[in-house]
Amino acid sequence: MSINGALQIGRSAMTASQAAIQVTGNNMANAATPGYARRTVHFGSARDEMSSSSHYIGTGVNLLDVRREVDGALQSRLRNAISDERASIVDQRYLTAIEILQNETTDNDISSRLSAFFNAFSELANNPEENAVRSVVVQEAIGLASSLAGLRQDYGTVRAQIDESLGQATRQVNELLDQIAAINMQIAQSETANSRANALRDQRDRIIDEVSTYLDITAREQANGVTDVFVGSLPIVLAGSSRGIELRPESTTTGVDYTLRIRDDGSLLDPRSGELGALLRQRNDTVQPALEDLDTLAANLIFELNRLHAQGQPKTLQNAFTGTYQVTDTTVPLNDASSGTSFDIDNGGFFVHIRNTSTGIMDSYRIDVNGATDSLDDLIAEINVNVGVPNLTAGVTSDGSFTLTAGSGYAISFSEDTSGALAALGVNTFFVGSTALDIDVHADIQANPNYIAAGGGNINGSNDTAVAIANLQDVPVDALNGMSLRGFWLQSVNALAASTGSANRDVASSALVRESLAAQLSAVSGVSLDEESMNLLTFERQFQAAARFISVIDEQIQTLLSLV
Repeated sequence: MSINGALQIGRSAMTASQAAIQVTGNNMANAATPGYARRTVHFGSARDEMSSSSHYIGTGVNLLDVRREVDGALQSRLRNAISDERASIVDQRYLTAIEILQNETTDNDISSRLSAFFNAFSELANNPEENAVRSVVVQEAIGLASSLAGLRQDYGTVRAQIDESLGQATRQVNELLDQIAAINMQIAQSETANSRANALRDQRDRIIDEVSTYLDITAREQANGVTDVFVGSLPIVLAGSSRGIELRPESTTTGVDYTLRIRDDGSLLDPRSGELGALLRQRNDTVQPALEDLDTLAANLIFELNRLHAQGQPKTLQNAFTGTYQVTDTTVPLNDASSGTSFDIDNGGFFVHIRNTSTGIMDSYRIDVNGATDSLDDLIAEINVNVGVPNLTAGVTSDGSFTLTAGSGYAISFSEDTSGALAALGVNTFFVGSTALDIDVHADIQANPNYIAAGGGNINGSNDTAVAIANLQDVPVDALNGMSLRGFWLQSVNALAASTGSANRDVASSALVRESLAAQLSAVSGVSLDEESMNLLTFERQFQAAARFISVIDEQIQTLLSLV
């Protein structure tokens, strides 16, 4: 071995150990840095050379690589776990919010309001002539309508919060995707065959981890060092280009729905997890069904109660009625969507009774109506022309409201409505409105509770209608698949409670999975100060040994020089 070769061995050892000490120090400095993957140095023996004695002798050590310690498969599993945990937290948040709004464990919930309302009618059935009881019915009805409308508004507020969160999350994801694309370009430009831009890779991984909190993604690294990001099979980042995402509003029969799409080409994304996936799921599978269930409850309460009330007789008869529901086209069948009616009318009819207020003599007339074929104009003609009810005129207002007006000295009442036309047109009804948002007690009844139709059979002091309404809460309703009003609401409440319980369990289990995977990844990529301290001592001794080796070679040189 030549003296120069010996010096090169010492130099390579000192250079390698110095680099290793620097890497170790960098690890220790970043022990608490989020997303930092520890670096490890990898040495290789330098090429052997033939000595003067015809033997191969090593020429020192080479620093082959400074490697980030990352397990790609484990990293992918952790990102999935992060997405699942964030999704379960969002699920829990909004399911709990709806459950709290329903407030079904107190005495101020919809179930309690329904019971109080129908109990008031039960009390009215016992005392049909008592004015104080009638006032209680009105107050309980107003309270029920207010609770339904208030809950409907609260549901709408939750939906608006989700919409706002969806917009914010979409904007944040697009910013992150732009950053990933930019870093991809930096990595591709700066890396060579023998070096890696480890700091840039750490930064990119941190950003991809953050994207995984919003979407369930897959990251695939290419040969040139860039990483493509996918949702399902659709790419949202390709090399140095972010394709972006966007929320697209779509009009439906129940309002506006949102879909998540790729901004570049409009491809539909279907995230199953992450914050965006959970927000879309909660909007479509929790809040929207809750809104629809509440509106369905209110609509059937309105129609079924009005159907009974419309064919009952109040304590004080009226001589004119104006329907509370408008018909936008009086020439098309009433059940046609273009007519604008909120409720369907069956093939049947009703009796209209005209009472002479001075003599008490009452005449009755059957009015036939079929909502599938008859328009409002046809119904008016049936009353005015075909049947020709004396002392009664049917008409329509400028805004499409059906009217019935008795002659002077006459009053109107109804019975045996098998068609539901009176309720559908809002004649002699108790409630107005068609959803939970606009339900209210008829203004005439609020002003005069004597207009509550508690009686039936045109018998003074009877309670037939009040009894029928009191029993309505437990009567099967065809439009509710045979469930009662109370049963339908309790089913909706119980289904939500079950979903909330499941979400609570998912939060706990997903957190355990994420923590376990994070611990496993930390064991691979995290910095152990104890281990680095041992490495530091090892590389320090290596450096010292190399320095001592060079010192020995120097002494040899000095000895040789002294002999000359």
